[in-house]
Amino acid sequence: MELGCPSMSSLPHGPQDCPSLYLRGRRHFPPVPLSWSLPEGRRHFPPSALYPLPFSTRGAGAIPPGLPPPRGRGPAAALAPPPGMPPPGPGPGEAASRVREAAGRDPLAADLRCSLFAAALQSYKRDSALRPFPGRYAGGDAKDFEGLLADTHALPSLKELLESVTNTEKRTWDLFSWILSSKVFTIQSTKKQEYEKIQELTGMSGAVVPAPDYLFEIVYCDQMNTKFAETKGERDLIYAFHGSRLENFHSILHNGLHCHLNRTSLFGEGTYLTSDLSLALLYSPHGLGWQRSALGSILSCVAVCEIIDHPDVKCQVKKKDSEEIDRKRARVKNSEGGDVPQKYFVVTNNQLLRVKYLLVYSQKQPSSQSSWFYTHRFAVMMMLYLLLLIVIGASNSPTFIYYWHRMFDSER
Repeated sequence: MELGCPSMSSLPHGPQDCPSLYLRGRRHFPPVPLSWSLPEGRRHFPPSALYPLPFSTRGAGAIPPGLPPPRGRGPAAALAPPPGMPPPGPGPGEAASRVREAAGRDPLAADLRCSLFAAALQSYKRDSALRPFPGRYAGGDAKDFEGLLADTHALPSLKELLESVTNTEKRTWDLFSWILSSKVFTIQSTKKQEYEKIQELTGMSGAVVPAPDYLFEIVYCDQMNTKFAETKGERDLIYAFHGSRLENFHSILHNGLHCHLNRTSLFGEGTYLTSDLSLALLYSPHGLGWQRSALGSILSCVAVCEIIDHPDVKCQVKKKDSEEIDRKRARVKNSEGGDVPQKYFVVTNNQLLRVKYLLVYSQKQPSSQSSWFYTHRFAVMMMLYLLLLIVIGASNSPTFIYYWHRMFDSER
């Protein structure tokens, strides 16, 4: 047989079987006509008739049935995805430009989005906390949490991302782009002087409360602002604090505060807020965020909310032209604890409040040296204790005392 093909039963099925039939780096046959010397009585078939080609000899034909599409080359790249698979997203250039724009405009705000996303993903109740969920990792009713978690752990810091653009994979740009994108609101970092304004708006007392390490303002789109203004009408606004676990704020920002999700129902169903920041901090324990965050990997977050002064907002208020408490405003339906206490607000209508500011507290990490001693504190204490026993034992030993005095006598 010619061309290294032993028989018709073992005809080549691709370049790996008979590489001499293919030009190096090409997917079609060379223009030189080829033929096989077949046994007597057999016809001479052209190569294209012996086995199906992955591409037509023109390089632009359709893929024959039963063959998988090639990866990343040729006309198959433009074919529709298989059934059940999501359509391909924008190219890495578009995602990269969006990420660079968001991170360059406000690095701290972009970092906060990543931290809140990571906190929700790492939560034991991530199925409800991580809403919205990136569609790239969802297929039907199933969510690929493990794949998303692996990709999130592999994300570089925003600083590293912007410094190594050429070495970044497309899936990394796509995930960052999804985290930092929102048509409903934007997050803006503000100066700490804005905290004084918040103290005035909420009517905070002179109690000693730690100031936040970072302060952010939530800016909504025109459509959301118009809707909230129509609901407000001529009513006043009340500003109050809402404490919650760090893992909940990804959903709170995207979906709002929902009274039916509140678990604290002593004074009735609703969203609980307070004018006392120290009380809100009790409901906002530090939680694990994003390990590569510039804000810190362990954060606590408190929301400052705008509340429309409406009868559906239950609180301790006095009647007009009277010193008597308005009982209709002070008690929620089906309340087990009676009237709403002082400094508390219970909102029973989701349309009457929205998040305006975020107070972020970062837990300072100890230095590497001190953290090593803290981690090995038991071993260090045991070593010091043994050293102390050795010193005490040696000081009571006659032999040690003899040589000790002899050493000093020889120096004289």
